[in-house]
Amino acid sequence: MVELSKSERTGPSERPGVPWRLIGPTVLVPNLLNSLGQSATITAVPLAASALTRSFAIAALVAALITLGQLASTLPAGWVVDRFSERTAMVGSTAVTAVGGLLAYIGSSIPLLGLGAALIGAGVSVFAMARHAWITVTVPVPVRGRTLSAVAGFTRLGNFLGPFLAAAAFHVSGRSEAAFLVVVGTSVGLLVLVAIARFPESTTPTGDHGRQGVLGTLWNSRRTLFQLGLTVSVISSMRTGRRVLVPLIGVSLGWDNVSTALLLGVTGALDFAVCYLGGSLVDRVGRIHVAVGTLVAFGLSHLAAAVALVAPASDVVYIAAVAVMSTANGISGGLVPTIGSDLADPNAPATFLSSWRLVTDAGGSVAPIAVAAFAGALGLGSACLAMALTASVAAGLLPRYARRHLRTRHPQP
Repeated sequence: MVELSKSERTGPSERPGVPWRLIGPTVLVPNLLNSLGQSATITAVPLAASALTRSFAIAALVAALITLGQLASTLPAGWVVDRFSERTAMVGSTAVTAVGGLLAYIGSSIPLLGLGAALIGAGVSVFAMARHAWITVTVPVPVRGRTLSAVAGFTRLGNFLGPFLAAAAFHVSGRSEAAFLVVVGTSVGLLVLVAIARFPESTTPTGDHGRQGVLGTLWNSRRTLFQLGLTVSVISSMRTGRRVLVPLIGVSLGWDNVSTALLLGVTGALDFAVCYLGGSLVDRVGRIHVAVGTLVAFGLSHLAAAVALVAPASDVVYIAAVAVMSTANGISGGLVPTIGSDLADPNAPATFLSSWRLVTDAGGSVAPIAVAAFAGALGLGSACLAMALTASVAAGLLPRYARRHLRTRHPQP
């Protein structure tokens, strides 16, 4: 992989801080608006689809088009950012998201709603790619973890508030499609903000440097992506898999919906609270130490969740397991993109980052399906044990693959 040049490595004595004045108007607030629109969409699409068809299967398929749109546009997003610039990609992707929101709002048929959902997913994906590449080339390496963890925190905040905005739109209009106006509104605000924000000139240069292309980078980085990328993707799998497991375990233990939702809300607040702390640990302790610790915590908490299904003090064990899962999720909030940034060429990161995001996002997309398959075939306990075993294997493999591929040295205080 590409080593960082001396100009990109900041010595320990310089101790740079997170450039809040720079990333606030260019990354954090735009990311909040983007997350608000995305989470409102996730809330609205299945409801709008259900109103247009009596088939829950079709409604679920339309809702899945958001994720499919994101995955399908991940590699093209790298080309767009590499060919143009991060700022141009942000503007263009936001416009696509707004068009998708309008189509979903005015669409009176399943095909139009599905197209709108796919366009929103694609726009969100390209925006995330541009944001990630811009942070990679702009933010000093020693504070990269804290910066990307702050981004993850703002994403969580947007995901928390977005459904409330969708609910307000439902209440005022009486129509499920009204939530798509939230997407349009946040997209317009995002366009204005990105247009007026001051972006430094140090964005990704365009020209002959990127002629290797996205597919060329994917092929040349295949060993890194297959070994380190797939191993790190287990962290994403743990995040998405727990969203399925935790509520189902609550139901199995006899918890009512209110109690389960309350537990998820409290532990979600814990997740948000430790997010920036996780970024500090990533920068000060080291990427791989935090990654291994996170995987161990996920493994132990899933093992505890399996025990909760048969233990006498099941409620206590269940609450403790969910709390540890949420803490591990918050601590690792910006970890996966940080490792991706460390691996990327600092002069042209987008082509590699698109491949990295495809691999790590795919792991998170597959996990809920795998959990459902295990739970259906062998029971919830077996699904928990499978997740614990997966996390344990990844924790064992990660140091070896990191030494092989992650050659960037991060100064410690």
